[in-house]
Amino acid sequence: MVKIMKEVIKWSKDLETGIRAFDEEHKFLVKTLNEIYNLLGEGKNEEAKDLLRKRVINYAAKHFKHEEEVMEKYGYPDLDRHRKTHEIFVKTVIEKLLPKIEEGSKNDFRSVLSFLVGWLTMHIAKPDNKYGKWFKERGIVIEDEPVNID
Repeated sequence: MVKIMKEVIKWSKDLETGIRAFDEEHKFLVKTLNEIYNLLGEGKNEEAKDLLRKRVINYAAKHFKHEEEVMEKYGYPDLDRHRKTHEIFVKTVIEKLLPKIEEGSKNDFRSVLSFLVGWLTMHIAKPDNKYGKWFKERGIVIEDEPVNID
């Protein structure tokens, strides 16, 4: 029997930055949030928590570092603001959201997942798309490979 995965977030053209490595990294995060959503729906809360810790928090940190290094390399003018957005996100997740899912109910976890979906969608669609346009306007092609999961 084929298991049909539900999507709490769907990848679309609106989320593309035009930078292959970053788009692949974003797709991985979208896929992971969908996997977490499905695990919660199956009552596999511990697996969902583990996936959130390993693949959202750890991978997002690597992704943020990668973005910031590329922005710095090419002199992206909005780097400081972008970096601050990343720092606030990490702080929020570690200090507020992780404790909420560790101690809370399935509904608490769902509210954390909703926050993550909303944040990721808006972050990619707005500030990330902004740097994508900036690079494109200047003819800068980023040849980096996506960061690894491990």
